Parts: sequence; C-alpha cells; structure tokens
Amino acid sequence: MQVVSVVSARSDSGKTTVIEHLVAELKARGYRVATVKHIPKENFTVDREGSDSWKHARAGASAVVALSPGEAAFIVKTPEEMSLKKVLELLRNFGSYDFVLVEGFRRERYPRIVAARSEEDARALVDETTIAVSGVIAGSGEAPELGVPVIDATRQADKLADLLESEELRVKSIMAKLPKLDCGDCGSESCAHMAERIARGEKSLAECVVLSAGRRVEVRISGREVPMGSFVQGFVRGVVLGMLSSLKRAEAREGDVVEIRVRV
Repeated sequence: MQVVSVVSARSDSGKTTVIEHLVAELKARGYRVATVKHIPKENFTVDREGSDSWKHARAGASAVVALSPGEAAFIVKTPEEMSLKKVLELLRNFGSYDFVLVEGFRRERYPRIVAARSEEDARALVDETTIAVSGVIAGSGEAPELGVPVIDATRQADKLADLLESEELRVKSIMAKLPKLDCGDCGSESCAHMAERIARGEKSLAECVVLSAGRRVEVRISGREVPMGSFVQGFVRGVVLGMLSSLKRAEAREGDVVEIRVRV
C-alpha cells in the first residue's frame, strides 16, 4: 500500500482537484485507491444532523456503522484527533489498496505532491520527498524551476500517475523513512544517497544508524518526530530521569513511559 500525500501552504491551492483527477486516472489503470482527507475543524462530523446515525452518536455511542446495499459508513468518536498512522493501519484491515492519497497532513513524512498557488508557496513545501508540483500554479501556464516536474492534474493526470508507477516513487518512499540527518554514519554521502542504494538493493533500512538505535526516547514537535541516534537518546533519557529523581512523587520504574509536553 503506497501512501502519497498532497499538501499545500494554504487553502484553495488545488489539492482536492489533484486528488480527484489522480484517483480517476489510477482507477482507470486498474488500481484500488483509498483517500484520507484532513479536516482541522472543531466538532466537524460527516454525519447529517438529525439522522438516525447522528442520534446514535449523540446518545453516546463510541462507534456508529451505517450500512446500505452499496456502502458501509464507519463513524468512530475519538477523544482527540486520530493519528494518520492509526488511520493507515485501519485501512490495511479494511481491504487491499494499491495507493492511499492523503490530502493534508503536511507535517507527515510521505512522498508528496505539492499543490501551490504561487512559486513562493511551492518553494515553502518542496523537499527531498516531493515528486511533483501541481495545483493552481500548474494550470496558470507558469513553469518555475523547482527541481521537480510541474504538472497540471486537470490535463496531465496521466503524467502524475506515471510518476506514482515509477522507481523514483520508491526512492522517495524510502527517503521519507530516513531521518534526514545526512550524518554519513551509514557510509553514504547523504540520506538521499542512502535511499538510492536501498532502492537498488545495496543497502537496507536496518543499516541506518539512527533508525537502528530504536526508540527508547521519542521527541515530537506538533506530531513530527525528531530523529535521534542512540547517543542523543541516551543523553536525553539521562537528563529526564535525573530531573525526575529530584522531584517528589516522580519515581520512574522499569517499563514506565514518561511523557513531557512543552508548549512553545
């Protein structure tokens, strides 16, 4: 199941249009496609107010399933926003999908298509995991040099689909899993070079020093994980445990998970 995100710096950049045309093209090629849409609005629900299923949820049901001959709608009430990782795990259980196109979640690390209104917006989001730029800027006739193709999804959805079938997407997918530190400890010049070597079968993700260090310590900034090698993890762990040892009722035992949240 290949995940590709469509992201933008602001609304009305053409994300939904890109996904709409890309889904149609991929389906025409015989692929099964799922989509995930991020809607960062408080108290939003896809249910219709006043419907029977809406009444079920209002009464306190944690999950409501609405079944009809051609559709199954699952509405799960959660105390906080479900992570994209969890959503993708659930999708894997629902069925076998070739591609999952994600609209939004620009902080997540997946191969991405950047939908932009201007060159400035595009440059703000294009990175080493970007496979193409599309959206409003692509339909305006502008073709700025961004290091990746600029493709109008409304007229050239086939070219976007070609990229999703290419070896380049595999490299970008591997790149998205690497820590982006360019430390060189794996023997490669950079994480991008390492991704290319993994794609060719010369290396494996297990040979990434940072990833192989495990995750005894995790630091996240607004949900985005900060990669750390074993030395830094050990340092942070020692500082935190040392701080806790000086506090009352803050004893940490083996197996405990310590959570510290700092708002900047």
